[in-house]
Amino acid sequence: MIQYANALRSLAIMAVVMIHVVSSLMVVDISKTWWFGNFIDSFARWSVPVFVMVSGALLLGKEEPLSVFFKKRASKIIIPFLFWTLFYQLFKFRTQLDLFSIETAIKNIYIGKAYYHLWFLYMIVGIYIATPLFRAIAHRTNLLLYFVAIWFFMCLENVVFYFTSMHMGFKMGMFWGFAGYYVLGYLLAKYTISKKAAALIYIGGVIGMLVTIFGTYWATSSKGALDIFWLDYLAPNTVLVSMAVFVLVKHSFNRNVPLLASFAAASFGIYFIHPFFLTFYKSSLFQELFGFALHNRTIHVLFGVPVTFIVVTLSSYLAVVILQKIPFVKNIVP
Repeated sequence: MIQYANALRSLAIMAVVMIHVVSSLMVVDISKTWWFGNFIDSFARWSVPVFVMVSGALLLGKEEPLSVFFKKRASKIIIPFLFWTLFYQLFKFRTQLDLFSIETAIKNIYIGKAYYHLWFLYMIVGIYIATPLFRAIAHRTNLLLYFVAIWFFMCLENVVFYFTSMHMGFKMGMFWGFAGYYVLGYLLAKYTISKKAAALIYIGGVIGMLVTIFGTYWATSSKGALDIFWLDYLAPNTVLVSMAVFVLVKHSFNRNVPLLASFAAASFGIYFIHPFFLTFYKSSLFQELFGFALHNRTIHVLFGVPVTFIVVTLSSYLAVVILQKIPFVKNIVP
């Protein structure tokens, strides 16, 4: 295990939770509260990309038979996929179970709409399926760089589409998606990055962050409604920020911290379970039990956001640690 991978996975899952804590703050007219949510959301948008980059760093350079690779991945994906997609389909209809149907559940699971955060499972399965192809050229750095370069060009081309509603006629969909982050993470982990190159990456990260923050403001104010284009995980500004975060942690963290390793090991499970706690703490049931609801606006956003983030993150972590100690049940939170 690359030591800094634990730090990246831990930071990434905390950033994911924070995005989901503040997201509703931006579905309002631009105000101080909107800006508060925008700053935090923009700052955390490297979360999922970094998760994928860490996977690339850990998996892409390995040499093992296809059967071994897919057996390992299947053990970490199949049971969680089946359990959490069904769990959240039931959870979605918890107050109207009479409207729940197996047919609708199967349809939602098939098209990837089981619950808002589970799209990640569908995406990572696609990347795992493509991994043997990337491993075949993992030793050909020039080919990997070529792939990443075309992928980043496609990210830039999407900006052209955003402003003009026109896509270029050349069909290069095979270069689109999160696979670029997967390969990029492997390259950034494998090779030593000079101080000069790192400085350029950091500058790119700062520029990317500013574009995310103020691009989202400009787009939203122009449209008169929330525009999330610059918050997209595949926006070029997000790519720049994700690279900067990855390199910064790689250069600044290289020691084994047991608690951090434990948190990182729970990160996948935290990803699955945290929306349940987010919903539970603001539910009428919780309010009846404890006399208040906990959410991003409890008392004030400056109180509600950090407290909700801390409570949801810790609750999710503790729940995963407990579940991981129960035979068989541990398979739903690998």
